[in-house]
Amino acid sequence: MKYYLIKGRFRVVGYSPDGDSLMFEAKNKKHWHKVITANREVFDGKLVTGKGIVQLRLQGIDALETHYSPSPVSVPADIKSKSYAKAEKPKMGKFRQPEKFGELATMKLLEQFGVTDLKWKRSGWGGRYVSEINVQKGTKTLIHKKKNTDPLEGYIVVNDMDRKGRPISWAFGGTTRKKDGSAITKSALGKILKKSVNHILLDNGLVYPYYFYTLSSSLRDILVPAVTNAQKKKLGIWSEDQTEKGITLRSLSKLTGHHLILPYLFRRIIKHQYRRMNEAYFEALRKKKKFTPNTKSLYLDTFWDDTNPYVFRLDKNDFVRMDQIIKVTKTKIVMTVDPGKIIFLS
Repeated sequence: MKYYLIKGRFRVVGYSPDGDSLMFEAKNKKHWHKVITANREVFDGKLVTGKGIVQLRLQGIDALETHYSPSPVSVPADIKSKSYAKAEKPKMGKFRQPEKFGELATMKLLEQFGVTDLKWKRSGWGGRYVSEINVQKGTKTLIHKKKNTDPLEGYIVVNDMDRKGRPISWAFGGTTRKKDGSAITKSALGKILKKSVNHILLDNGLVYPYYFYTLSSSLRDILVPAVTNAQKKKLGIWSEDQTEKGITLRSLSKLTGHHLILPYLFRRIIKHQYRRMNEAYFEALRKKKKFTPNTKSLYLDTFWDDTNPYVFRLDKNDFVRMDQIIKVTKTKIVMTVDPGKIIFLS
């Protein structure tokens, strides 16, 4: 699979960047068509609706969630036309993990493109977006408030898009002598990988490793020492991480406000809670019963009812089911393996 270097500008004002995703506008949109992907149709649709600006998914890393919303739950065919005034539909809302390291990761990412400060503005349903950024230009600090005019020059290296149509990217600030749209070998990418935002964030302990089977082992091997070093020095998230220690939950609010765990686990818990609440709502519609979503309730005892995928354990050189490395009870969840030793298959 070929990698391509695409130059452009990172867009921040008017959007909601976090430690592993941000918006990007290529100087030449035609270069996107060089990337071979099974998700071409989804990406092309996003490119059109975004008027050339697309959301990136940074390769190999997973930042703390700052504004996560679970995906909608499919409505069963037998209740699609049903309603009941006393049955309240669960709201997706926006969920975030403990603030500190999510904010630090976002700021560290943007610093690589010259941003020295920013302001956030609240939006509906608990969301927010950047309303203003300060950018260092030589000895001057410039303020930018207008959407899609950010002067954040940089480039990405990409070889695929995910199922949501996001280019899976290595992001770099500044300029390069390499030609825009040029193919770049895996070996050449490896030589510049430590300059990527992805590696910098891992090296500072501000994001978790998040390896998929599509990530080349030779590139992953460059990331691993950065993770190990950050863990050893207890930098950033590794000073407070509870993933392997385990967390005890009495209500969902404790998860969002107090516990620092692998974002993958956080998302899984939120999705599971939202699905269970929706199932209770659907049943209330069927029986015309009163229903009010209780966001404090926990449903961890049915955690594996939704899905139990395989992952690959690097330390054991073997495939295992998730429930073999994540132990869940009614109130406790713990991962028994270092997140950096796992490769996700989907």
